[in-house]
Amino acid sequence: MNKKVLSLWITALFISTMNTNIVDIYKYFIPLIIAFLVITLYKTAFRSPYISYFLFFSISVTNFLGYTETLTGSHAASKNLILFGLSFYSVSLAYLISKNGRLNFNQAFQVANPLILTTGPIALFFSSIKYKKLNYRVNYFLPFIIVGVFFYQIVASPLTNFFFLIERTDAISAILFAFIFEIFVYMNFCGLSLIIYGLFGILGYRIPLNFKQPFSSRNVIEFWRGWHTSLSIVLKSLFYYPLKRHFPQFFTLLGVYLASALWHGVTFNFVLWGSFHATIFWLSLIALKRGNKLIPLILLPIAMVIGRLIFAERNTEHLLEKLSFNLQDISFIDQFMGIPRASILALAFGILLILVEFIFKDTSMVRKRNYKYMRTPIILCLIVFLGCFLAGNVGENYAVYGQR
Repeated sequence: MNKKVLSLWITALFISTMNTNIVDIYKYFIPLIIAFLVITLYKTAFRSPYISYFLFFSISVTNFLGYTETLTGSHAASKNLILFGLSFYSVSLAYLISKNGRLNFNQAFQVANPLILTTGPIALFFSSIKYKKLNYRVNYFLPFIIVGVFFYQIVASPLTNFFFLIERTDAISAILFAFIFEIFVYMNFCGLSLIIYGLFGILGYRIPLNFKQPFSSRNVIEFWRGWHTSLSIVLKSLFYYPLKRHFPQFFTLLGVYLASALWHGVTFNFVLWGSFHATIFWLSLIALKRGNKLIPLILLPIAMVIGRLIFAERNTEHLLEKLSFNLQDISFIDQFMGIPRASILALAFGILLILVEFIFKDTSMVRKRNYKYMRTPIILCLIVFLGCFLAGNVGENYAVYGQR
């Protein structure tokens, strides 16, 4: 047993259980025990190549049976304590088996790390960087934490005050909600991912950077290379490369996106979501092959907004009503008068950050897609000042990909 990996797990457990009661501590041990059991069974008995797919879709099975929530971006905590973090450690094990064909007990501690189980990323690798001095690690990784806190607390959380729009079915309300919710999911999930990335870096381990400025993109192909990168790598390994050897491009993409859809939730809405994104991706590829860059650029915001509209809705009948794009019964405007100023500012910050990613995507500060433009001393001082000035109990705090 690698003592460094064990010490990292214990440290992560301590951080994860600060300000929680004793019951919450137990749930972090259960994924570790299950990961140990899976590794033991795999090493001694079940070495089928299909075990990766069984592990990948285990969260789909529990969702279909009603034991875990559908991942729509609302609260999705596991109903059953035994299934805490299943979506992340099961898919991590699936990827490691498909890539390496072997598992060891150090990897059990890695994939069931308490900090990662809360919101990801998928534990594709843990690279030790303890050879770098602590002051270097703090100087490099602390800015990621600061940026992450700003994204999560100052931008994402106040946006939950706009969530009354999800109940509206008229076209303007539906599109406006999808637009705001896309910003919320990005700032929430990316913010938490940056915090986790920074924490592990300071502790001496490099993990996947789960977001790489996805809006610094000209089309959906580039977008998905920067959005939830750890899941994208798993989908490529388990589905895209095997499927493309046997099927035409469209059906390969459809298979990949349907697998992603079922991982998020076993519902008709997610089947529609996967089919929609596969089609947009395929149309963008065709246009790019023909030298047309304008159509993929136009399809990008359509994919993000309409895709998020489908993603967020649990009720199929409600979704179909929204997709009819009814221009009547527009009655939400008066409710905007009661939106807190912090929420209005958060929306402005979110729009500004996305515009910076897109407009300046070819500049030296943005091109590397690692949030370098946010990690400059001036910007860090500015967001710390804004954070101190705007910090408060405005909106809800939860992880959109958390604890499932």
